Amino acid sequence: MFNFATSPLLARHTPGERVFRLLFDFIVVWAIAIFSSFLVGFVPGVAATVILGVNGFLSLFDAALSSGMSGGAGTVDSTAVAQLIEQIAQSDGYRIAELFGEAWIVAVALFVCLAVQRRSLSTMGIERKDAAKRYGIGLLFGVALCSGTILISCLTRASTFNGYSGSVRYLFLAFLFVGYVIQGAAEEILIHGLFMTSLARKMRWLPSVLVSALIFSLLHLGNSGVTLLSLFNVFLFGVFLGLFVLRTGSVFGAAALHTAWNFTEGYLFGCSVSGITSSAGVFSVTADATRSMTNGGAFGPEGGLAATMILMLALIAVLFFPSFRKKTDPAD
Repeated sequence: MFNFATSPLLARHTPGERVFRLLFDFIVVWAIAIFSSFLVGFVPGVAATVILGVNGFLSLFDAALSSGMSGGAGTVDSTAVAQLIEQIAQSDGYRIAELFGEAWIVAVALFVCLAVQRRSLSTMGIERKDAAKRYGIGLLFGVALCSGTILISCLTRASTFNGYSGSVRYLFLAFLFVGYVIQGAAEEILIHGLFMTSLARKMRWLPSVLVSALIFSLLHLGNSGVTLLSLFNVFLFGVFLGLFVLRTGSVFGAAALHTAWNFTEGYLFGCSVSGITSSAGVFSVTADATRSMTNGGAFGPEGGLAATMILMLALIAVLFFPSFRKKTDPAD
């Protein structure tokens, strides 16, 4: 088993850095998550929906306004308003803006690290050395793990692979991929770059990994189609990514893996991603509604037993796979 206590990331310290109480770390991660959810969801989402889908937006808005006026002063048609909100949330413009908007999380997390905690970026696992190589490897691992999940689901007949979808908007997919690059980086920088490494300054590496994975799982609590199994799988994914960051001493590989998993799941195979329905996919995979325990149901493939099997194998690999690096990088 790899000795995670010798992780180069844990050896990095900045002269004069501040170490706050545990409560402060919890408040920071939740504050960033809640504040950013408004910025990355509602504000840019509505703006992008108006720009990219103005006709549908205006027609529903007019229906809500007209029916409200006909019902008397101060009344609004709640059904029309609900339809308006649903169309906004499911529109392509909203999804793209939501993903790109997660750059706020990166900005705030870096501000907390540099200005509040007075730590260098290397203590978060952000370094230029081998960054491109680690990112590329992370992308390959992410595609492989997610594809393995889909494969198990199809082999057990919990899902059906229908082949090429035939209606692919490649420019839209390119924008989505860039958005998922931002999202993967944002979540990994916040949870494992900032939060986990802050915890590691007050406790041992294992509790730091487990607590950060628990917070990562709880952040998905309100997602559509969530179940106990899906939350458990998200927890396993968080543990795996935390260990992956410690083994590599970098957040880049985990960010890439996170990006590749989500994009492969939603827009290569056309499945739901953590409860968010995909509007398009290069290939089409349909899930058997009676086999949601295996295929994840409405939450998506990562919410089923197929993902549990893959994540268990990934955990075994990150724990016991031999390291080819003979030297660890020195502390800052």
